[in-house]
Amino acid sequence: MHQYFYVLSRTAYRYQLEFRVQDKELRKQYSLQIPSSLADLKKAAQQWIDDPKQEYFDEFFTKILNISGSAAMFGHIEIGNIAKLMQNEMSPFYHSDKHPTEAEIQHIIGINQQLLNMMQQAVSAQKTEIREIQFKSKIIDKEVMHIIVLENDPVLAKDIKQKLSSTSFNISTISDISQITLSVQENTGCIIVSIDSLTEEELTALGKIEKIRASIPLIFTSENSSINARLKAVQAGGQAFISKPLDYTQLLHSIDSLTERQQQQKYRVLIVDDQKSLSDYYASILKTSDFEVLSVNNPEHDLMPALTEFEPDLILLDLYMPYCNGQELAGIIRQMDNLLSIPLIFLSAEASSDLQLRAMSTGADAFLTKPVSPDDLLLTVQSRIKRGRAVHDLVTKDPLSGLLNRRESIRRLEGEISRSRRNNTPLSVAMVDLDHFKKINDTLGHSVGDWILKFFSRSMQLIFRECDIIGRHGGEEFIIIFPDTLPEAAQMACKRLKKYIVDSTHDLPTSFTYSGGIALLNNQDDSKTILDRADIALYKAKEKGRNKVITATDNPTH
Repeated sequence: MHQYFYVLSRTAYRYQLEFRVQDKELRKQYSLQIPSSLADLKKAAQQWIDDPKQEYFDEFFTKILNISGSAAMFGHIEIGNIAKLMQNEMSPFYHSDKHPTEAEIQHIIGINQQLLNMMQQAVSAQKTEIREIQFKSKIIDKEVMHIIVLENDPVLAKDIKQKLSSTSFNISTISDISQITLSVQENTGCIIVSIDSLTEEELTALGKIEKIRASIPLIFTSENSSINARLKAVQAGGQAFISKPLDYTQLLHSIDSLTERQQQQKYRVLIVDDQKSLSDYYASILKTSDFEVLSVNNPEHDLMPALTEFEPDLILLDLYMPYCNGQELAGIIRQMDNLLSIPLIFLSAEASSDLQLRAMSTGADAFLTKPVSPDDLLLTVQSRIKRGRAVHDLVTKDPLSGLLNRRESIRRLEGEISRSRRNNTPLSVAMVDLDHFKKINDTLGHSVGDWILKFFSRSMQLIFRECDIIGRHGGEEFIIIFPDTLPEAAQMACKRLKKYIVDSTHDLPTSFTYSGGIALLNNQDDSKTILDRADIALYKAKEKGRNKVITATDNPTH
């Protein structure tokens, strides 16, 4: 008997848990529907106010009835209470010959406004809560990167440490090569080595440290920029070389680019081959080296979605296929501006060098003859992707800041606008500008100005989310695209950025502030108009004393 009751209670508990999970999910789904319910209610109310026909009243009342019957059940008690009050006020006139007086109409409109305000607060709270969670700073979510500096000049070592520490790096300075392996930590991002202080034997020894060569980039510095010095650096495994006196902007750019490559997402390869068995074979080879692979066996139907949704780093193309050959597909791919820098590699049993060269003339980067050995495939694909990503960065990124350039920022904005409308999600865009930047350049020099720009760019990358898109619009002006975000949350992110800058600028040559304008995507916006509105808000912030971020109105003329 006791066992029986235990089973019953255990079953009841399980169902109770399942109900809680379901209830939580249903509440979440209801909350997500509030924005559309709010829009529908506004529309219905305005339609009745503009034309007080019975059919418009009944439609308006139906909307109220739906909210009254559901809001409290899904946790929105205050909304439900106000809707219930409206229901009581309106019910005598529903499907009735009796019509409300002017005073009763105004009373209903007043209560409806309370309801609309309450629903808007629920939307804002919901979005803010979500964004608050997601807007956690990267420097909080991630361990600060460790950098080792091997420099026997104590003054220069101190200067390097001060400069790089101000940009959220953890710096260890050492003066002897024997200390390197002991200084390496799990989160060591790179090692900066002064080549001038090392003997030939020490350089050789450095190049043989497997732990370093396998995973940690080496940046060499030297007072000698000759080909001989650079050759020594390369032979020791160096991936960057910076001449002294050090350009700290260049140094920071090298650190960011080298460490970013380590942290980049997996290589993505698209295989286009009508023989599934072959594409599966190539895919299995690449997947063993941690590639992401997508195979297309029917290019007529599947190629275009794969190109747009998968966004490959490299495309493997079979030369001979029934629908169209690889040369023709290469021609189609090269017609697309955003795919011009993506490497194309032909795969074919074709042994004729003339035919191979003819195929290469369509814009391919390499030709592999079937059967392809796994080693040849991996080596060719890896080297082409590395080069392709480097070329892509040159085309799409600003060389000083390391952020997206103006053209790429606008292209990405247009993509986010399309996504926002497709998914019915908010999109906020900010234009920000450094205050009195010309004065910094004029009084402290352009090298200091460049360092400030690099520092500000990196600060934004640290503070904003992975999904946020940051670009340099020109000079000291920047674009930030906040997907799935209302202006209130974008404002909070900008406040975090301001606080981070205030807390970090003590090691910089000068302090600085920035101003900004934020615009929320509306139904009439394209990339130009939303940027125009954000820009107008930016200049309003400048007019009001700078060091402010202002949200734009919907009308770009205001």
